[in-house]
Amino acid sequence: MSQAVSEFAYSTSLIALPLLVLTLTGSPSQAGVIGFVDAAAMLVAGLPAGAVADRFDRRSVLLWCEAALVAVFGIAAVALWAGTASLPALVLLALVNGVATAVMLVTGEAMVPALVPEEKLAGAVAMNSARTYAGQLVGTSAGGFLQAMRNALPFALGAVAHAVSLGLLLFLRKQPAAPRDPAADRWSPRELLEGIRWIAGVPFLRLGLFYATVTNFFYGAVYFVVIAAAKTGGMTSGAVGLMAALVGVGGLLGALAAPVLQRVLTGSRPIVVVLGLFGVLTAAMALLPGSFTPGILLGTTALVAPTANAYFTTYELLLTPDSHRGRVMSVANICSAGGGALAPLAGGLAYEVCGRTATLLGCAAVLVAVTVSAVLSTVMRNPPEVPEPEPTLMTADL
Repeated sequence: MSQAVSEFAYSTSLIALPLLVLTLTGSPSQAGVIGFVDAAAMLVAGLPAGAVADRFDRRSVLLWCEAALVAVFGIAAVALWAGTASLPALVLLALVNGVATAVMLVTGEAMVPALVPEEKLAGAVAMNSARTYAGQLVGTSAGGFLQAMRNALPFALGAVAHAVSLGLLLFLRKQPAAPRDPAADRWSPRELLEGIRWIAGVPFLRLGLFYATVTNFFYGAVYFVVIAAAKTGGMTSGAVGLMAALVGVGGLLGALAAPVLQRVLTGSRPIVVVLGLFGVLTAAMALLPGSFTPGILLGTTALVAPTANAYFTTYELLLTPDSHRGRVMSVANICSAGGGALAPLAGGLAYEVCGRTATLLGCAAVLVAVTVSAVLSTVMRNPPEVPEPEPTLMTADL
């Protein structure tokens, strides 16, 4: 529940910040800078976030992150209400938001195997996706409508949401880190890079992360182009928020349907299906009429995304010992954030230079080519065997 509330607050800011900058400056590229800062902060914080998640009590880490977000969202709301907020202040908000979110994502993911038995792990990952999409669905809608009413309102609501999330975390039992070698008590560059070394030894994880990065980059770029084109084309902020919320609808339905889809899309098929479907639907966004058509098609892509995410994330968690899970998941999130960091900036620049239709068709062509490579890959068709699980003490529940 805490994750859903926190995701709601993050999604509110994710749409409210670029819409606010577009309203103030009228520049898609400057709005893209805000999205770039948020995603880049997540990228830079990625490796340290994994080390923090593996070294400290994970519940305490989440509490500190939520407290920081309550503070920055509250300050931003007050500044906007008073009319004293500036673009640098909004960039600072995006920076803190990105760093705290990076730490929270890694820490929360690393905790999952300690909370559920192995046979329920894939379902738990899918349900986490459902809560994430639920937060995104409500957050994007609220962010757009509230920003249309008054600039400060999305951030005031974000501060309240993070405060609620912090309160819910207080009911979670402590989550101590896995036992460590006493000689590793001091921080070192080697500790930060351990997740990279672990993934480097598993070709399936390496290639899977490549496809995840490509998908996230193009999804972020297409999403930004769609939002920017709608806004500059005269659509109100509230309508833009409603269209963006369609992505949350698709993701939420897909996450709820993931247990059924996992029985149909076995093996690595979910990854191939997501890539191929996204490529085809991106071309359709470029060519089909209708103000809300892009949101519907993005939401359709999101229907199968949770199944692919649950499949690959479950493999990551089961192939990794608890002492390394934070750092391994941080590398996975860095790959996602790497694509996401460049996506708004690349999408904004491509949109200004090439226009909406050409940009979307170019993205579609690359996605189709990547899909073909995934179909032909023997590594993706033959995932490794999952090792026997480590003894796990079920010490936490909500």
